[in-house]
Parts: sequence; structure tokens; C-alpha cells
Amino acid sequence: MLGAIIGDIIGSVYEFNNKKQKDFHLFTPMSRFTDDTVMTLAVAEWLTEDKGHSEEGLILRMQDLGRRYPYVGYGGGFRRWLYNQQPKPYNSYGNGSAMRVSPIAFYAQSLEETLRLATISAKVTHNHPEGIKGAKAIASATYLARTGASKTEIKAYVEANFKYNLNLQLDHIRSIVCDAMSCQKTVPAAIWAFLEGEDFEDVIRIAVSLGGDSDTIAAMAGSIAQAFYGLPLKLATYCYALLTPYLRTILNKFEESIGVLAPDPFDIERFIKAQNADNTYQRALEEMQRGHKTSHWIWFIFPQLKGLGHSRYSQYYGLADADETRIFLANSCLNKRLREITCTLLTHKDKNIEQLMGSYVDALKLKSSMTLFDAISPNDIFSEVLKTFYNGEKDHNTIKKIG
Repeated sequence: MLGAIIGDIIGSVYEFNNKKQKDFHLFTPMSRFTDDTVMTLAVAEWLTEDKGHSEEGLILRMQDLGRRYPYVGYGGGFRRWLYNQQPKPYNSYGNGSAMRVSPIAFYAQSLEETLRLATISAKVTHNHPEGIKGAKAIASATYLARTGASKTEIKAYVEANFKYNLNLQLDHIRSIVCDAMSCQKTVPAAIWAFLEGEDFEDVIRIAVSLGGDSDTIAAMAGSIAQAFYGLPLKLATYCYALLTPYLRTILNKFEESIGVLAPDPFDIERFIKAQNADNTYQRALEEMQRGHKTSHWIWFIFPQLKGLGHSRYSQYYGLADADETRIFLANSCLNKRLREITCTLLTHKDKNIEQLMGSYVDALKLKSSMTLFDAISPNDIFSEVLKTFYNGEKDHNTIKKIG
């Protein structure tokens, strides 16, 4: 299921700014989850909590979660359904039925169950035959990939059972999906992207490069690709961190229910790997002992919140929110090192912080980092740094983002 979320987040930037090539930035500061992710998680919550898998239970969860996240790109018809006190299906054949169906393929114990649950998940809104067919096609392709089918077998099954033409050329697919939102046009495009891809990332790049409804095509392709290839750790943890704590809880409960909960979903280990590489932490500590930073290590030793910087390092090593910051501090190695180097920093109370950190920019990053950790662990050594070097002033952007 996280594969669909990754596809959605990567494609979100390019939905109205199509890239007709595979060479593009996977993530930008504007990358975000959309309605595809929210409704995918609503289906996951339904599977986890409503053991009878009733239509009423699904509607309840879709409306509840959708109203919690009202500004994530819903179409007009779905938005009206979302706020209707007596919601009825509205004969849609849009791809909304297919983009939210992936949890079913990871939950179901048989192809028959996959198709049955996919039908229920679609028809509460998309009761048009093409809307139901699109959901069943993505769900069954994902289930077959998860249970060991080859690409040849998946292609043959989809063509035989859903009559989609998967023998298309790239340029023709791009012309078909350029402004399409229907299952008829985007579902076969997503399956084609999966069939053409060489690994998970390649599938996502192909899906986004098709143009059109990039986030939804990539979400559908990503769900099949996850089942077939598994997930690259960097992509999985980056997108996991972009979810809100509430959405992460739904994802965690679902994955726990199917036995695949990741032991380190934020990949906090990435900080230790970076600090250990080429003895970087020890070099950083020695620089602080000498009272002058001269090399490049601030992102993963004094991390900030994600989104405050624009560089590749600041995005990758940025902490998502309070939850990830707490997990950082709960790691015994990272906690010990952070306190050790912070204590060392404080031995130079007579120095100007810009001179100590080597630049005005790194002095600002340190202020942001200390503000973040002070918010999680107040009246600690981090507040001492703020008092000593910044006259007690905190970083306003960090305070605003941490809430």
C-alpha cells in the first residue's frame, strides 16, 4: 500500500506540470500527499476495523478521513459525496476507484476475495461498470504480483478479464492520458508503466512521464510495483515522513494487521550511517573542540525540520515533525552524540556563533535545530545553547512548523 502513497507523493508535483521524460526530481519541497493517499488510507482503515467489510463502514471511514483532510485535491463529484449526509454512488467511471484500492490486494487471502472487496470499495461512489472494472484490474494485478505471478502472467490476466489493450506505444499512451481522469484511459496506462519498468523507481518514473493525472497513474502503478519489487528504503521512509501522525497511525495499524510493520519506518538509522561514514562524527566533534566548523556535516548531526531547507541533504535528513524528533532522541547513540557535541559547543561561550559554526547560514541551522530539540525536551541543554548564543531567541519558522 505504501507503494501507492509513494507514487501519489512523487506525482503530486507534476499533475499540472507534466514531465514527458523520466529524468525529473523525485521529491521537491512541494511534494505532498493528495486525495489518493487519504482515500487509500480510508480503505486500509476499513479493512482493519470493519471485519464485516460493509459498505456503510467504508462510507463512514471515507467521509471521516476525507473531512479531516479537506484540501487535498478532491474532484467536484466526490467532494459533494464527501459532505452528503446521505451519500449515494454517482455513476462515476473516474480513476478514484482504482487509485484507492491497493490495500485490498495486500489484505486479501485469495484472488476471489480481492475482486469482491475491490467491487465493494468502488461501488460506494464509482458504481459505473468502468469504475468497478478499473478498481478490480488494479487490485487483481497487485494481488497477482504479490503472490508471485510473472509480468507475462499479469498482463495476460488483465487483458483476458478486463479487455484492456496493453500493447501500446509510449507516444500513443501519452496522447490518451494527456487530460484523462477515467479508468478506461488511466488504468491501462498505469499497468503498462508497471510492465515496462525495470524496478520500483523506474515504474514510478515511467508512470509520471506519461503525463496527465500523474499522481494517480503513479499511485496505481506504484501499488503493483510494490507487490512485485518491494520498496526502496529511501523512497519509503521519505514518504512515510510526509504523512501526518494521524495518517501514519492508520498505515501502521494496517501493516501490523497484515504482518509487515516496518521496524524503523522513519529510517532513523540513516543518521547513524551518515555520522559513521568516513568517521564524520568524530571529525565534527574535533572541529567543535577546536571551536571552528570547517567541514560539511550539519544536516545529520544538528538536524532541522524537513522543509526549512531546499537542498537535497536538508530534505533527506530533515526530521518530519515532533514524532520523528522524539524517535531521534530515543535512539541511544544519536542522543548521546547530540548531547556530547552540544556540550562541546557550549565550552566556547565567549565565541561568536557564526565564527564557531563557520558561516551565518550554519549558525541559523543550528538555531533551528536547537529550537526543535528544545520543543521536544524543554529546559535541557538545547535551551542553554539558545540562551548562550542567541540571547534566548528561538527560530520562528521551526516553532511555526512544529505547532
